[in-house]
Amino acid sequence: MGSTITLNHLGKTYASGHRAVHDVSLHLNAGEFLVLLGPSGCGKSTLLRMIAGLETITEGRLLLNQQPANDLPPSERDVAMIFQNFALYPTMTAAQNIAFPLAARGEDEHSATRAVHAVADRLGIRSLLTRTPARLSGGERQRVAMGRAIIRHPAVFLMDEPLSSLDARLRVRLRAEILSIVRRIGATTVYVTHDQAEAMALGDRIAVLRDGVLQQIGTPDELYNLPANAFVASFVGTPRINLLHGTLYAPIEGPMTLSMGTQHLVLPTEMTEQQQHLRVVQGQPLLVGLRPEALRVGSATTAYERPLSATVTHVEYQGHESLLHVTVGAVTADPPRTAFDHEDRNETGNMLSAAARTLLSRVRSTRPAPSPVTAEPAPPLPQHYQGGELVLRAPQGVSHSLGDRLPLLVDIRSLMLFDGTGHRVFPHPTHVQAF
Repeated sequence: MGSTITLNHLGKTYASGHRAVHDVSLHLNAGEFLVLLGPSGCGKSTLLRMIAGLETITEGRLLLNQQPANDLPPSERDVAMIFQNFALYPTMTAAQNIAFPLAARGEDEHSATRAVHAVADRLGIRSLLTRTPARLSGGERQRVAMGRAIIRHPAVFLMDEPLSSLDARLRVRLRAEILSIVRRIGATTVYVTHDQAEAMALGDRIAVLRDGVLQQIGTPDELYNLPANAFVASFVGTPRINLLHGTLYAPIEGPMTLSMGTQHLVLPTEMTEQQQHLRVVQGQPLLVGLRPEALRVGSATTAYERPLSATVTHVEYQGHESLLHVTVGAVTADPPRTAFDHEDRNETGNMLSAAARTLLSRVRSTRPAPSPVTAEPAPPLPQHYQGGELVLRAPQGVSHSLGDRLPLLVDIRSLMLFDGTGHRVFPHPTHVQAF
């Protein structure tokens, strides 16, 4: 049975002064599968090694099954770790590698052999037991490494990008096997990856890290549909979310309007009446987030669809669908550093990051003075316009070509708005599960 894992304000600072992990707090229930997701260098592997006991904890407390574990040796934590490079003994056979944990704790040879065969049957590698690692493929070596971890029946599995060196087809098959095995054993699992598709497929919950700071923790559905900030929104989802610069106008009477370059979207009155907090950010530069599925080509069929005029700039054929890259006269954006980031809180004392301040000053300096928004259709885009792009899906059998003008519809119910620091302001942040 798996152990609970509790991290209370966990931090890691190296002797050089580099702070790799900042004030991370989270709790895993017994048997839960948690994925640590983030770009390279964000601190996810360091956090995993702190749980394993391979890195010292410089701040906070680690509890395993509610027992303090900061100073507990790795051998007494009842954890098994699977690395990216498999870490097999090259002179041992697959059977000897799998049996090594049992031999190390003095189990008799007959019992160990029986356990090795049982694990090998479960992993489909019974015929490979007499081979050394040099005679195994990457996928076979990873199965052997998994077998060595499984045979101990640990309370906790820690996996550090175990599939990243394998080809795409094998990764898909092995991640299904990993999930099946840990479910059957009931071990609590912490899995590190930078691949958001892998994280979405495996995790009961996903914890997203950036620069050692926990940005959000939640189910795959929560992270996809209610990201806490623009970074999480842009890191989770394929194709990536469309992020555009925009400005909200909220007149005392009449509907709120979202301006995006040469075009605008009128927000439904019944929706904005429930989101009165948006008046606080009117006139300020915002990031407009639109998932590809929030966009479609055609005529409006619901009261929540709003039209834009788009020009096709690129078509990616995917077989079952095509990805259309279109321009609508707006300017694309990258997620700014957020107020979660440690530089803002600990060094400047200002909750607005340097990148966000740069974004605000750049947008303000180039944005024309606000003018009354009318219901007039947006003017056609000049052919030479070099604006930002939106990406949307076109169903199989529907063909479009470079330069085509399209009637584009935006489903306002899927609209996301982020402020200058990257925090989501629409839908209201209170809809996100606290962490």
